[in-house]
Amino acid sequence: MAWRKTATFHAPVEVLVLTCDVCACDIGHEDERRPRAHFQLSRHPNPGAIDDQEPAVVICSRECLRAFVANASGPDRAPPMPPPSVVGQKKDR
Repeated sequence: MAWRKTATFHAPVEVLVLTCDVCACDIGHEDERRPRAHFQLSRHPNPGAIDDQEPAVVICSRECLRAFVANASGPDRAPPMPPPSVVGQKKDR
């Protein structure tokens, strides 16, 4: 009778799963296995360096995007003000 090693031991590996920030639906793994189409919203100016920019929000669908925008706080989306008139310029009416 002999001792036989039938399998090798693999150390545990940390796997991050990308999920939607609105509905918590599974989008796919960080290593791009099982990826699904998704949106990544970022804040501008982004505080990270060019190679180190993280998305502020990851969203899985257009419905979640609409739900996020409806609840998001941010700048007022009022129509832009007309540019100031320049001295000596005629106003078009």
